[in-house]
Amino acid sequence: MSGAAVIRSHNRYRQSANLAPLAASQRLRNAAQSHANHMAQTRQMSHQENVNGRGTVGERVTQTGFRWSAVAENVAAGQTTINQVMTTWMNSPGHRENILNGNYKRIGVGISRGADNLLYWCAVFAR
Repeated sequence: MSGAAVIRSHNRYRQSANLAPLAASQRLRNAAQSHANHMAQTRQMSHQENVNGRGTVGERVTQTGFRWSAVAENVAAGQTTINQVMTTWMNSPGHRENILNGNYKRIGVGISRGADNLLYWCAVFAR
């Protein structure tokens, strides 16, 4: 299971909607992996971190040096396969909107396993 495979799955959904594929970004991947690790360590699925300067997805992406004009993230916990996490996100209007938003051009994905043995997922979208 890899971030690259998750990105391929995102792009299959986008292709079905006649949208351009998302390009992988190492900086967005770094932001996503850091947040997935944080969720796994705290055992809490959240869009926020209680760390000064890293509270929001925008702050986390900015810290990587990625210059963005729009940014969003999808998070999830407990799904054991890419198909499960993508189904969860596509069945949630806000998460689906992020995946199918034609304004986003780049993506980074992080996956981390917590001490609770759950997988924590984070996808960061930007332009």
